Parts: sequence; C-alpha cells; structure tokens
Amino acid sequence: MGLSTSLNTAITGLNATQIGMGVVAQNVANAGTAGYVRRTVTTSDSLAGTVVGTQSTQVQRLLDKIVQHQLWQDSAGAAYTSTRADTMSRVDSLYGAPGSTTALDTIYNGFTGALQALQNDPSSYSLRTAVLDSAGLLANRLNSLSDGVQALRAEAESKLASGVTQVNNLLGALTNVNARIVGTPNDPATANLKDQRDLILSDLSQYLDIRTSEDARGSISITTGSGAQIFDGRPAVTFSFDAHPGLGADDQWSSDPAQRGVGTITMTATSGGATDAIANKIFRSGEIAALLELRDTTLVQAQGQLDEIAAQMASALSDRQIAGTPVTAGAATGFDVDLAGLQSGNKVTLDYAVTPGGALQRFTFVRVESGASLPLPTAVSGDANNRVVGIDFSGGPASVAAQMQAAIGTGFTVSNAGSVLRIVDDGAAGTRDVRALTSRPTATSLSSAGGSAELPFFVDGAAGNAVYTGSYENGSQAAGFAGRIVVNPALIADRSKLVAFDTNTAQGDTTRPQLMLERLTQTPRSITNRLGLDGASATTTSTVSGLVQRVVSSQGQAVETAKRLDEGQQVALAAIQSRFQQTAQVSVDQEMSMLIELQTAYAANARIISTVKEMMDVLMRV
Repeated sequence: MGLSTSLNTAITGLNATQIGMGVVAQNVANAGTAGYVRRTVTTSDSLAGTVVGTQSTQVQRLLDKIVQHQLWQDSAGAAYTSTRADTMSRVDSLYGAPGSTTALDTIYNGFTGALQALQNDPSSYSLRTAVLDSAGLLANRLNSLSDGVQALRAEAESKLASGVTQVNNLLGALTNVNARIVGTPNDPATANLKDQRDLILSDLSQYLDIRTSEDARGSISITTGSGAQIFDGRPAVTFSFDAHPGLGADDQWSSDPAQRGVGTITMTATSGGATDAIANKIFRSGEIAALLELRDTTLVQAQGQLDEIAAQMASALSDRQIAGTPVTAGAATGFDVDLAGLQSGNKVTLDYAVTPGGALQRFTFVRVESGASLPLPTAVSGDANNRVVGIDFSGGPASVAAQMQAAIGTGFTVSNAGSVLRIVDDGAAGTRDVRALTSRPTATSLSSAGGSAELPFFVDGAAGNAVYTGSYENGSQAAGFAGRIVVNPALIADRSKLVAFDTNTAQGDTTRPQLMLERLTQTPRSITNRLGLDGASATTTSTVSGLVQRVVSSQGQAVETAKRLDEGQQVALAAIQSRFQQTAQVSVDQEMSMLIELQTAYAANARIISTVKEMMDVLMRV
C-alpha cells in the first residue's frame, strides 16, 4: 500500500468517525424526543486492485419494521377499545350505580312499591298521589336516559366528522414528507424526514387500521385492513362525511340515502369514483370504527332497551287480552275472536302445536292501516317459535282473513263473519292443532263500560298524549318512546281513576291496583329480539320487572366487558411498544460507549495521517 493510499484511507476514516460522533451527539440530544429513532453510521467499502478503501458513509435508523407494523395495528386496536370503553362508561353513569337513588331499577321499584301500597289501601288519597309521583319520576328518568343516549350518538357523529377531516389532513401532510424523502435519498437529513413520516403514520393508525409497504425509492403505500388503498405516494382517495346534527332515536344509518338519518363516510378516488366506506366495511379498527359501532349499533341497542321498557310498561297496563271462544266444526277445532276495537299496532296471537308432542308455537298478527307500513321492521320479525306478521286492515275483515290464511299456510282454515275472526285446524292427527286465539286491543279511556280494569296509564307525550298502541304507521311508535313517555295527564287530573274503572267501582276496590301490579311484576310478556339482552337474538318472555333488571344487568356487563377488552388491548400495546423501543429507543450509556469507540478510531486515523506526513517529510529531505 502506498503512502498516498494510506493517507486517503485515513482521511476517509477520519471523516466517517466525525460523522459518527455527530450522530452520537444527535442521538443523545434527542434521547427524550417522541418519535425519534436511534441512528447509526454504516460504511461501504470498495476494492481497487488489491487495495480496500472506504467508499461511502450512510446514516441509518435502527428499528424493526415488522414490530413497527404490529405497533401500528395494536395502536388502532387500542384506540378502538379505549373509545368504546370510555363511551360505555358514560352510558353506565347515565343509568346510575345499581341500588342508588337515581338508578333506573331503584326508581322502577319505587313505582311498583307505590302500587303495592295502593293495593293495600286503595281509598288513600296520599297513596294515589305517591303512585303518580313515582310514575312521573320513572317517566322522567326514562326521558333523561333517552336524551343522554342520543346526546352520546350526536357526539359520536361530531367526532366522526372531526376524525375524517384529520385523516385527510394526515394524508396531505404525508404526501409532502414522502416526496422529500424520495427526492433526497442519500441526504443525511432523510432520517429526520422518515421520523416525521412515522409520526404521521402513528397518528393515522389511531383513526383506522393501516398496512404499509415501502418501495426501493423509499416511497410508501398504505392500505386499510380491509384491503382498500388510500395512499400511494399521494392520497389515492379523499374521505368526506355529511354530518347530521341533532340525532333522534329514529335517525339510523342505511345504505339507502333516502332512509339514512345519520352521516356516512364517502371515499372519492382520484379518478372521481365515489363509494360508501361504511357500506363497504372499510373501517375495521381504530377510533373511526369504534365511533361507527357506537353510533349505529351499541347506542341504538341501548335506546332500544329503554324504548322496550317504556313500551312494555305502557302496554302492560293498557292492553286487554280477549281470549277466543272455542268452536268445533266436525273434527276440526279452533276459536272465534272479535277484532273490533283493535287499533294500529295492536296484535292478535295464534298459539298452536304440532302433534303429537310438539312444542307450542305462535303467530303474532300486527294491525297496520295500509300496505305502505309493510313489511314490518326486521327488528320485530320474531323467531321460529313466534313469527310476527303485519296485516293490512284497510281492506276489511275478509281481506284480513285472507292475509292471515296466506301467512299461516295449510293445516288451518281462516274465515270471518263480520269482525269476528275464526281459525280452526284440519282435525287431522299429526298436524298443527290450534290451542289459543287471543285479541289484544288497547284501552283508550280511563273508564270502561265493559268492566275491564286496563287503562292508558302512560301515553305518548310528543304525540298530543296519544295512547301507546305500538303503531307502525310512518315509522315505529316504539322508536324513541322512552324519550316521550309521560303519565296520562287525565289520570293526574282525576287520580280517583287509579281505582275507579266504571261508575260502580267502590273507592276501596282493589281490582285496578291489583291488575296494574300483577301486570308489571307477574305477567310474562313477549320481549322483542332487537335488544340483544344476554346475547339473545330471539324473542323471549319476561315480566316488565324482569326486563328492567335484565337491562340494568346487561348494561353493567357490557361496560365491564368493554373495560376488560380495553385493559387487555392496552397491555398488548405496551408490550409491543416495549419491543419496538428495545431497538429504536436511544440508550445514553450505549451512546457513550459508542463515542469512546469513535474517539479511539478517530485518534488512530489521526495517528496514521501524522505518521504518513512524517514519512513524506523524510522522503522529501532525501
């Protein structure tokens, strides 16, 4: 090796150690900087004949990209679970701690307790007042719970708008940084730009689950967990959100714009094509996915539970149950029942069994006033053991009988004589046998000429104090009923009607107080399948009291489940963050050790330069 070659090698080594010292200083200075990834210096060698010399020096970031990608996925998962857990905790706080004075179950028990006291002493004016006061408190509590749930849905709507805006901003910022990285591939400052890019990607992963890939130029592409590409050196799509302020219980998402009452997220490609990101299930994790689930599923279900409580309370006290009259036609048996008095939303139930040994099954026929209200919403479709069918009454009794016949099929004969409906089986063994036919009209008056004790205790306050019948005209009356339920003002004006149901009722008669208490606490009622209680997806039976307890218990369980899921996800996130930091985080002790090595190498290269200079001086003097 000649002296000039040795000199060049030493000078190159000296420059490399100087760069390395600068990198060490930068690492130490940014040891506490968020998003900073530790750097190191790498050199590549060249071979010139038999001489090896240092060719170039590069600054590289030290990180495990596989771990980094997992970190972004877990970040999206943690944002999803924490968003859900936070909102579910707020829902739980709306209901109140079980047993507290403001808890829903406590207030409901206060109402049934007041009815129990009134049953023991129906003539007491103070006990009648206590019943109405406790009923008003219960109605007000349902109103406030409904308002609280809808406020949380509106908040989710607002956060979705902000989240979509932020995603677009992050993609725009990513475009600028990515272009600078691609344009300056060998610039030492590129490491800083990549740190900036990773911070943007980390922020983006809070909103949606992302998958990234990097090409040879250093440019990245991003797809969502669903496979939709959203970035390829520049934004591949632009997101937009048409927010709907002031959400109500009947405002829900639908793929049909005419039916949709909430905002949807639209993805517009650079080519101009637009798709509905919600309908295509683009968001599967992250804050946006959690907000969509809360707004369109979780909180809708919570509202449905409150509405079911309100509807069941009103119906339990107002709906009469008129059992059909047994009839026999040869070997066929069945029942006659009068449909007079049925109002929109009222029901007729047919109970039958497949013999021998068959389980009892039911058809529930729901009155509607026009074909425009059909079919009924899928949430009330029932299950295999209780099929719910809407019947258009606008065509008269003969049309009603024909529709019922078509719904139940062969094995039964449906006919009518005026308003009296008759359903009989075919009398054959091993087929379906009619067991009961029941009409369930709603009492609309506090007094009854027929001697029935049912009364419209709770009414629809937003509909001019209309009686609750469960109507499906212009939408379901049950939707949002918890926010509209009030005590019948006519009952407040004449509280004697808590006892007197006709002109002959004695002031001390227990019939009506006893009926109200039994209907709420002892009579099983059919509960719709839209509530998701205990994970059930079929129509079930429960007393109103049991329903209240199940709703409160189910809500508590849902909150605990959300909290446990979030705790587990946060542990997983912390673990992957620790793994990532093992490589990427700066250790000052490690940097000091590296600095000593660089100082030694620097001194060695400087000594070589000094020695070569001395040798050249000797040669010059020869």
